[in-house]
Amino acid sequence: MNNPFTEPGRFLKGNLHTHTTNSDGQLTPQEVVDMYRGADYDFLAITDHNKLTSTRELDTAGLVMLSGMELHQGRGELGQVHHIVAIGMETPIEVPVTDGLQEALTYIAPRCRFAFIAHPYWTSLSFRDILGTTGHVGVEVFNYTCHCGIGRGESSVYWDHLLAHGEQRLGFAVDDAHMHYNDSLGGWIMLKSQSATPDAIISAIISGDFYASSGPSIEDVQVEHSRVVVRCSPCQAVNVICPAPGCGTSTHRLGPEAGPYTEVALGIDPGWSPIRIECIDLQGKKAWTNPLWRN
Repeated sequence: MNNPFTEPGRFLKGNLHTHTTNSDGQLTPQEVVDMYRGADYDFLAITDHNKLTSTRELDTAGLVMLSGMELHQGRGELGQVHHIVAIGMETPIEVPVTDGLQEALTYIAPRCRFAFIAHPYWTSLSFRDILGTTGHVGVEVFNYTCHCGIGRGESSVYWDHLLAHGEQRLGFAVDDAHMHYNDSLGGWIMLKSQSATPDAIISAIISGDFYASSGPSIEDVQVEHSRVVVRCSPCQAVNVICPAPGCGTSTHRLGPEAGPYTEVALGIDPGWSPIRIECIDLQGKKAWTNPLWRN
C-alpha cells in the first residue's frame, strides 16, 4: 500500500456511499449531486440499494461521478444480511441468492472495479464473518449515518482484526446518506490523484492513495526507521495504531498540556507493522490513514 503523502498529484475529496429516491433516500439524484457539488466535493458515488442509478442525464458541473451499488446477500453468524458497496460497474449487478458472504463477493468482484464491506459494526458482524474473505479491498472504518442514527459509526476494531491477521485492507469513511435526518457531509475520503477522471480516481483508491476523515485534515505523514512525523489540522491527539498485541503509541504519553498538535513526532519500534495513524480533532472527530506495511 502506498503512502499518499509521498505520491504525486493533488488531494480530491469524495464520498463513496450515498442513497437517493431511487432506493430509500429522501433526495433525488440531482438534489444529491447539487448538495455534494455545493459542498466542494470532487467526486461522488451514488450507491442505491440493489439498483444502478444512472447519472448520465444529471447536471454534474465538474463533480466526477462513479457508478455504484449497495448489494445485499449472504448472512452473517447472527443471521443478518451482509451489505457490500460495489464501485465501477457498467451494468447492474444481480447477485444470486446465497447464504455465504464469500460466494457473494466472488460473484461481485469481477463485475465491478472494487468492493468493500459496509458498516460492519452497525450490521453486528462477527470477526468470523469477514476474516479470510476475498473479493473486497476493505471495510468502512466510519459510516456517518450509523454514527448519527444509533451511535455505531466507527468500525476500526474490525479493520484492525483483519490487519492483525495479515490482510492488507483499506479503511473508508463514508456518509451512507439517506437524509431521513441530517446524515450527510460527515464522512469522506481525501484521495491523491494526478487527474480527476473516474479511471484515475478508481485506480488511486485501489492503490490506497487516500486517507479517511470525519473532520480533521492530515497534511503529511513521514515514516522513518524509529519515528513517524505527522502534520495535521489542530488535533487534541495523534495515535499510531499497530494491530499487533500491545503495540502502538499516542501523544497522550507526552502529557496533558502538550497539545493541541499541528505537527508531532512520535517514536515507533522498527518492528511494528503495519501501522496506521489516527488524528482526533478538538471536537473529537477523527481522520484515519490507511495501513503502512513496513517490512
